[in-house]
Amino acid sequence: MSNGDPQVFDAAAFAVWAGGDAQALPAAFRGVTQDTRQVTPGCLYVALRGERFDGHDFVAQAFQNGAAAALVERAWRAPDEAAGWPLVRVPDTRRALADAARAWRRRQPARIVGITGSSGKTTVKEMAAALCGGGGPVCATRGNLNNEIGLPLSLLTLGAETAYGIFEAGTNHPGEIAGLADVLRPDIAIIASIGCAHIEHFGSLEAIALEKGELLRVLPSGGAAVLCRETVCFERLAACATAPVVTTSLTTRESDYYGEPLDLSVGRMRVSERATGEQTELRSGLPGEHNASNLLLAFAAARTAGVPAGAAAEGLARLVLPGMRWDVSERGGVTVVNDAYNANPQSMRAVLRTFMQAPCAGRRIAVLGDMLELGAHTEVLHRELGCVVAELAPDALVAVGFDTARYVADEAVKRGYPAARVTCCADAADAAATVSALARAGDSVLLKASRGMRLERILDAWTV
Repeated sequence: MSNGDPQVFDAAAFAVWAGGDAQALPAAFRGVTQDTRQVTPGCLYVALRGERFDGHDFVAQAFQNGAAAALVERAWRAPDEAAGWPLVRVPDTRRALADAARAWRRRQPARIVGITGSSGKTTVKEMAAALCGGGGPVCATRGNLNNEIGLPLSLLTLGAETAYGIFEAGTNHPGEIAGLADVLRPDIAIIASIGCAHIEHFGSLEAIALEKGELLRVLPSGGAAVLCRETVCFERLAACATAPVVTTSLTTRESDYYGEPLDLSVGRMRVSERATGEQTELRSGLPGEHNASNLLLAFAAARTAGVPAGAAAEGLARLVLPGMRWDVSERGGVTVVNDAYNANPQSMRAVLRTFMQAPCAGRRIAVLGDMLELGAHTEVLHRELGCVVAELAPDALVAVGFDTARYVADEAVKRGYPAARVTCCADAADAAATVSALARAGDSVLLKASRGMRLERILDAWTV
C-alpha cells in the first residue's frame, strides 16, 4: 500500500529549492533525515536547531555514518575540516527544509489528501491510506510525523510512482496549521474532529476550529473539503473552504456520504453516495461510532480522489493502525484495550462509551489518566469526564494522576458512582500493581490517558 521509500534528489536542484549556497555537492543524494541515527549511505543530513539541541553538533557524525551532504546554517561555526565537506548553506535549516518539501511536492503527480483535527487524525490517515491503496500506490505520514519538521520529511518521500499522498497536519499552538498548509497544499482536506485538545493554547473551541480551518483555505478550486455534518463548528469550517464542501454523516441521509451503521462493534456500515446512488459496505474492525465517523470521512476523501468504491473497500482490508489505538491484547485471561496513545475530552468520552458497549464476560475496569494541555479548563473538563464515568458506570475506576484522581473520581462519586469502586493512583507504576491485583480472568481493562501519562507502562509491569 505505502511506499515512502527514500527518493533520489538532484543535489543542485535541491539546493535551489532550499534557497542555499552549494559547496562540493555530489550529483545526487538519496533520502533526507534530521536524525544521525537514521542516516543511510548517500542521504542528506539536515542540521536542525531546537531549544535543547543543535543538529550542527552532529554533522561530522552524519558524514561518518555515510551521509552524502548536509544542510546547515550559514551562522554555523564549522570546524576546519568542513572546508571540503559537501554542504548546502542556508539562513535557517528549518525553513529551508519546508521550502524544499514545498517545491518537491509541487513536482509530484500524486493526489494529496491533507488531514487535521483535534483527535482521530492518525486513525483517519491510516484509513484513508488503506482505502486509497486499493486504487494505486500510496505515500503516507509515518506514525504521527505531522509537525513543521515531520510533514516536510514525509512529503520528501513522495515519488513519481505515487498515486495518492495522505498526510497529517498537527498543531499545539496558534498559527502552525497555516504554515503547514502552505507547504502541503492538499487537493483534498479532511477535518477529523474538533475538540478541546490543546485548548490551553487556544482558549476556545471556536479558536481551535478556525486554526484547523486554515487547511481548508489553501484548497484549489477543483479540490474538496471533507467535513462531518455533526462536527463542532461545522458552519464556520465550511466557510473557510476555498473548494466545494463534501459532507458526511451517520444521521443525515441528505449528506453526500451517509453511513448506515450495521454493526458498530466491528466498524461495519453501509455507505450511500448521494451523487451516484452507489452503496458500499465497509468494515474497519474498529468499534464505536467515532471510528465509524472517521471511516466515513476517509472513504469520502478516497472517492473524491477518484478511487473506485469497490477498490477502496478491498484496500480497507489492509488497514493496520499504529500501536496504542484500540490495541487489544490478553493478559492471564484479561482482555486489555490499550488506547493510551493520547487523549482529550472528546476522545475520552468516545472510547469509554465504546469500551462499555464491547462484549465482556466479566467486569469492565476503566483505567483513566490525566488529560494534559487543558490549561484553565483542566478542572471543568475532568469533572465533565467524571459525569460520564458516573453515567456509564464501569465496574471499577482506576484514576491515575493528580487531575483524574482529584476531579474525575471526585465528580463521579458526587454523581452517584460508588466510592468503593474507585482506586486513585499517583502514576502508571502505582496503577500497574493495582490493576494486576484487581483484574481477573474474564474482565476487560481499558487504558486511556494523554501520552505524557505513559499508561503503557502498566502493561510492561503487569504481573499475571
